Amino acid sequence: MNKKNDKITLESKIISAILFLIICTILSIIYMEKADTILLRNRIDTGKLSEATILFDFATRQLNEERIPEAIIYYNKAINFDPDYSEAYINLAVAYAKSGENQKAIKTLKKVLLKNPDEDHLVYLNMAHLYKKIDNEKAEQAYKKAISLHPFPQDAYFSLGEFYWSVKKYDESVSNIKKGLELQNIESFYTGAVKSGIKTYSEFPEVIANLRKILDKVTSNEIMQKYDSIVFNHYYMNNNSYIAEKYDQVGYHYFRKREFSKASEYFKKSIQYWDSKSNRAYSHLENTNKNLKRK
Repeated sequence: MNKKNDKITLESKIISAILFLIICTILSIIYMEKADTILLRNRIDTGKLSEATILFDFATRQLNEERIPEAIIYYNKAINFDPDYSEAYINLAVAYAKSGENQKAIKTLKKVLLKNPDEDHLVYLNMAHLYKKIDNEKAEQAYKKAISLHPFPQDAYFSLGEFYWSVKKYDESVSNIKKGLELQNIESFYTGAVKSGIKTYSEFPEVIANLRKILDKVTSNEIMQKYDSIVFNHYYMNNNSYIAEKYDQVGYHYFRKREFSKASEYFKKSIQYWDSKSNRAYSHLENTNKNLKRK
């Protein structure tokens, strides 16, 4: 009888946690929509919306269609109408990079950082990608800064890991990739979404106060882990080839170091998240098992 009651209590906790998350998400959307309305009204009142946004949208279409010179012209025009338009600076830098003008791209991103050194993780990620071609030390610094600002740092950890791999610092690479993999859980994504809202709507104290209350709510690790196994792993991680490739990459690193037991562990994880014959982890695991048998 007690076991049955315990089961009912656990199920109730899980359901409560799921409902709590749903309610928080709905509240976030409500507050963000309210903030969006205020932001749009402010931009309309200042006369920036109609000109800058239209020019930005037109420039972005040009960028997407690989009409780079036109994109550069219209992003600059958007910035002339709204010098605080961070997205326009970031996309302009992308356009410069696509045209091979890396120094101009870096200079453009620095203009955003002059206004606010903690402006946006995307600024630092783009800067890191650009520096990677000319200055490894500055690239590394920019990746690390992006990690400190990113609401979803697992992506920035993966980027830094790939950078280290490209410069043959394999231990550092794997260390960062593993940090990114450890953050593949519902709690990380949940807190990241709220942090993203806090960053986006920093000009609206009432919204920030409510989002911080949501962020401060405590949900037990037990409930979060149950939610991970029931929902997150089943829907998000299932057939996720990108995450599977990260596990395979870590496994391959251990394979090359002849740490076959560790390699096997990561190859199996890779297959768990992407059970496809296209997954290289299958052949890697086969070779690992052969080496384990020889021991």
